[in-house]
Amino acid sequence: MGAGQLYPMLVIDAGNTSVKFATVARAGAAPRLVGTVATAQITAARVRALCGKVRAGSTVASCVVPRVAKVLRAGCPGVVIIGRGTKLTFATEVDRRTVGADRLANMAEAVRRFGTSVLVVDCGTAATFDLLDKDGRFAGGAIAPGVRTLAMALTKNTAQLPVVEAKPPKTFTGRNTREALRAGVVGGYAGMVTHLLRQLPAKHVVFTGGDAKMVARLTGVAAIVDPRWTLKGVAVLGGLNAHEARK
Repeated sequence: MGAGQLYPMLVIDAGNTSVKFATVARAGAAPRLVGTVATAQITAARVRALCGKVRAGSTVASCVVPRVAKVLRAGCPGVVIIGRGTKLTFATEVDRRTVGADRLANMAEAVRRFGTSVLVVDCGTAATFDLLDKDGRFAGGAIAPGVRTLAMALTKNTAQLPVVEAKPPKTFTGRNTREALRAGVVGGYAGMVTHLLRQLPAKHVVFTGGDAKMVARLTGVAAIVDPRWTLKGVAVLGGLNAHEARK
């Protein structure tokens, strides 16, 4: 693959809730979102249609849903999906067999942006807390339910509790069931996140994912909020591995 064929690069972030497609014009450029499809509704035809909208020199994906990986390959045969054999821009202490591609992409962008001492909090269906340590190594992290997943689990496993809105509570002394749920689930969630931030200290804190802005506001910590952080990391790993393939 020649340098002229690498960009524009189509980058894909396939999570449990949605699949995002973006283009990157050149190395280090910000991803430009070109489409988002609910994970439950993704098909090879939709992938083919989205890929056909852009003239990409290469396509790279992070995917944490095995079914969707098959759909991506069917809809875009040339796609490179980040996996165990993907070359990384950082050393790691984690078990590569068990770590999702999105977490690796998040660390790749952390290295590119800051180099060392970064905690990336990815707030989606699951919430991941991944630490790039002071030596620039992926030290590991924590996985918790996302705030909406937690709310839905409570509703699903009780007889009369409604679905709680994922919004900051106005008060912690809820005067009806919905207010009490927002205080306990959403307000309490902030406590869990804050505790994990203390356990995983870093000079730089980044929130990404669909609920990044809300969770960052709940905790009140000084942090970067960047919903496209993972897409940027996918582009970093895509560029590195294309370069390695040309050697």
